[in-house]
Amino acid sequence: AGVALLIPLTLNLDAAGSIIMLCAIFYGTTYGGTITSVLHNTPGEAASAITTLDGYAMTKLGRAGVALTIAAAGSFIGGSVATAGLVLAAKPLGSLGLMIGPPEFFALVVVGISLLVALAGRSMVRALISGALGLLISMVGIDPVAGAPRVTFGMERLLDGVSFVAVIVGLFGLSEILSHRPGKDKVTVQAPGMRSLLPTRTDWRRSTPAFARGTGIG
Repeated sequence: AGVALLIPLTLNLDAAGSIIMLCAIFYGTTYGGTITSVLHNTPGEAASAITTLDGYAMTKLGRAGVALTIAAAGSFIGGSVATAGLVLAAKPLGSLGLMIGPPEFFALVVVGISLLVALAGRSMVRALISGALGLLISMVGIDPVAGAPRVTFGMERLLDGVSFVAVIVGLFGLSEILSHRPGKDKVTVQAPGMRSLLPTRTDWRRSTPAFARGTGIG
C-alpha cells in the first residue's frame, strides 16, 4: 500500500531514482513488521511471522533490543546479497521461471507439507489439524484453473480469497490479546538503552549460521 501511494511522487524522478525510492519503502516496511513480531508477538506482515518464535522469546527475557538489532542485521545482509544476486542473475532466473510447471508446483506443495511435519513439535495431531485448516482457507476464492468461485458461499468479498496478512494478524494478535487479559501475569518490558541494543560476540556467533541459511534460502 505504501508503494502504491508513493507512485505519483516518482513522476518527477528518473527511472533509477524512482526504483530506488520504491525499493527503500518496500524494504523498510518489510522490516517494520519485525518490530511488532518481536515486541508484541504479532506479525506486522507475512514475512515477519516466523520472527515471533525467537524474537518474542528474547523479549520475555528482557533482550528485545538485541533481537531487533539482530533482525535488522540479518535483513540488511540478506537484502543486500539478494539485490546483488538479482542484478547478476535476473536474465537466467527469468528463463528458469518460465520453465516452472505443474510438477514443480506439486513439489513446492510437498515441501510445504514436509515443513509442517518438521515444525509440528510434540503434537502431530494438532499440526495435521492446523494444516488441513490452512489448506481449507487457501481454497477460498476463484479457482485459478476453472475460473469458478470456490468455497465463497455466494459472498463477493471472498472472491479474492482470504488475506494472508489478516489471517496471521488475527491468529497471532488475537491470541496475544487474550493471553494478556485481566488477572493474568503480564510481561513487563522496559525501554532499552543504547548499550542494550548491541548484541554480544556470542550473539553474533550464534546468529551467523542463521544469517547464512536465511540468505541462501531467500
